[in-house]
Amino acid sequence: MHILLLGATGRVGSHVIEYALAADLHVTALARQRSKIQTSSPNLTVVEGDIQHPQAFIDQLQQQSFDVLINVVGGDVFKPSTVVTDSVKAALAAVRQLQIPRYLGITGVAEMPACGLGGSITAALLRRSPIRHAVHDHDNAFALVKETADMDWVLAGCPYIRDGRHTASYKVVPGCFPGGFKLISPEDVADFLTREAREQRYSRQIVGIWN
Repeated sequence: MHILLLGATGRVGSHVIEYALAADLHVTALARQRSKIQTSSPNLTVVEGDIQHPQAFIDQLQQQSFDVLINVVGGDVFKPSTVVTDSVKAALAAVRQLQIPRYLGITGVAEMPACGLGGSITAALLRRSPIRHAVHDHDNAFALVKETADMDWVLAGCPYIRDGRHTASYKVVPGCFPGGFKLISPEDVADFLTREAREQRYSRQIVGIWN
């Protein structure tokens, strides 16, 4: 299996590389500066590029074949930003032009359907909270993903991503968000995405993950 990875130098992306290589998968990682990726492996290729200029890196990859694109680009959740939406636009352009059949990414729990009053209240609070800018960015990014008709996709519905250890014992909740304050570590987000790339358990849905 060959993965094209966007957001390779971030908190989640570095662990996607680690777990994918451990599973003997091939990874082509996009980075603005090649030197920021210290890992070395025959199964790892680093391509310099920027999501703000997607055609430049897409052109470099025209002769390669990929099974899945994993996008884990993120930004400062407390500042107005379009970085997640921009990354999805770049990712979808790559998916179309490189004919990649599957897309995996990250979104928030506010984008999941709500399970009753608890989920609705939490989603409403998140959209008024200090992280409302990130929620708005993820809303716009999710709208782009779910409009695609000819691409299989799965998004990890993540609550607050707090630094922590790799547990692999997190809950996996396809369907709806029940509400409440929940956590997940970057390592466990990477674990879910790498496992989903290999096993293809879900299709065209957000899957909540939290401890």
